[in-house]
Amino acid sequence: MKLKQFSALEVVDYEDEVPHYSAHSHTYYEIVYIHSGTGRHLLNGREIYYGGGDVYLISPVDVHSFDPAVATHFTVLKFTPDFITMHASFNGDLKVLDRTKQLMQHAWVKENKIQVMAPYDQILKRTMTNLAEGYLAGRPVNEIWFYQQFLSLIELCRMSIDHSKTKDFQAVDTDHLIDYVHENIYQPALLKIAHIARRFHISESYFSNFFKKTYGESFRSYCNAYKIALIETRLSSSDKSVKKIAEEFGFHDSSHFYHFYKTIRGESPEQYRKRNLNK
Repeated sequence: MKLKQFSALEVVDYEDEVPHYSAHSHTYYEIVYIHSGTGRHLLNGREIYYGGGDVYLISPVDVHSFDPAVATHFTVLKFTPDFITMHASFNGDLKVLDRTKQLMQHAWVKENKIQVMAPYDQILKRTMTNLAEGYLAGRPVNEIWFYQQFLSLIELCRMSIDHSKTKDFQAVDTDHLIDYVHENIYQPALLKIAHIARRFHISESYFSNFFKKTYGESFRSYCNAYKIALIETRLSSSDKSVKKIAEEFGFHDSSHFYHFYKTIRGESPEQYRKRNLNK
């Protein structure tokens, strides 16, 4: 289901304990604020449990629905790009539009809650309430204060996302992370970024950036280097066949193992073994 909206800005405020829509997308953007209540937010196939104070940013490419567990009070701000560029207060700087779109389409917000820190949580709540009350009272959305409140809301969301991402990074036990990689180097499925991101409660889209910032190289490069070091220990100090070594490290067939090794080292496993066996 694709919901359509032709007006530049609409604000909806309601409290209910039943879903209003099944999974759907929009032709517009949405900023959804949860005043109170709990339940599930299903966003692009992901399940995120929501609570009071949560904020969600929805773009036209997203598919989502809310499944309340108890009565939930929502304020939903729905807008199109025209609200920014056609408003009387717009100063002609298209970077405002670009930054807003980038924020609404940000990969991190499709996987996580935005954690709004004090005192900005109360400011954001008041801003959403102001917009809802003004809209429902029939105030025209082309008034200057609507535009200023909207831009304030966008900036509050941006600040809160940066804060939430920082909390994600600080929460990761880096020693435990490396131990986990070493312990599971023989099981490729457990080293998939999606799996590790869930295991360490960090956004999948930001895990790679976090790892490189922390360790100075990409996660994949680190795993490959550690795996190669272990493989070469087997090749040079054991009489295991190359096929057995490949199986030990989770390669389903020898050709895949040969390709992996030669791509990194520029020679075959046998060539390395011949040069280094029992040195």
